Amino acid sequence: MIALFLLAIVGPVLIGLAFSALYSLGAIGLLSSGWTLKYWRAALTDTETWVALGYSAYIALVSVTVSAALALTVVVMLGERVRRGGLGYLLYVPLAIPATVAGLLSFEIFGNAGLLSRIAHALGLTSVPADFPNLLFDRAGFGIILTHLAMITPFLVIFFDRLGRSEYLDALNQLAATLGASRTQNLCRVTVPVMLRRAAPTLSLYGIFLLSAFEVPLLIGAQYPPMISVLIQRRFDLFDIATKPEAYALATLYGIVILAGLLIAFRRRDASGRQDAEAYT
Repeated sequence: MIALFLLAIVGPVLIGLAFSALYSLGAIGLLSSGWTLKYWRAALTDTETWVALGYSAYIALVSVTVSAALALTVVVMLGERVRRGGLGYLLYVPLAIPATVAGLLSFEIFGNAGLLSRIAHALGLTSVPADFPNLLFDRAGFGIILTHLAMITPFLVIFFDRLGRSEYLDALNQLAATLGASRTQNLCRVTVPVMLRRAAPTLSLYGIFLLSAFEVPLLIGAQYPPMISVLIQRRFDLFDIATKPEAYALATLYGIVILAGLLIAFRRRDASGRQDAEAYT
């Protein structure tokens, strides 16, 4: 059953990656004239490739870091109230919103003619709605990050709340308080370290997921710099068919980066599991 599962899930990914690699090397495709590295040289020597990878890493890192900090703050401040009353239900609403819909909502809320700009104009903060600060289509990626925060933070709040219960943080905090730890020491030396240590593999996987974000950057991101997924899509959509092998080279490079990131994340998870097992024994 495990072999069948791997064949059904991993098989298509590996086949697609192999197809991209062969196409980028000139082994197959409409322009195939034999094995060549010229498309890889073109992709690797293009500054835009590395700018896109760096920009994608920046968006993913900032989004995950800020979301984790916000979620931890909410869980620490509210405690059990996170899962009670209306808040316990509202946290699940953003999880049901697709990325495309989230991007469109961000355009309607944060755009120069959006909801916030009109509220600011109605309050007399701006002379016209267009004077509202531009949060979308900017190089800093504020719109993308804000949208990711709205999508990720509720999930991390739920995740940290359940993680705290599974790790018996209340009991650990009571034990630390019995030994003389203050509330601040409990927070800095027990709650946050335990939470982050146990959440590190999940946060790493979420970062890898955001590295490949496509819909939100495509809808509200700047033309330059693009995220790597948007850059690959643009290369595929060009009318010049000669750019297709280079697009496949970028797709293969992107796939290698994602697989390497997954390998590192799973190895960290396994190492953390072994350390926990050794601590318990």
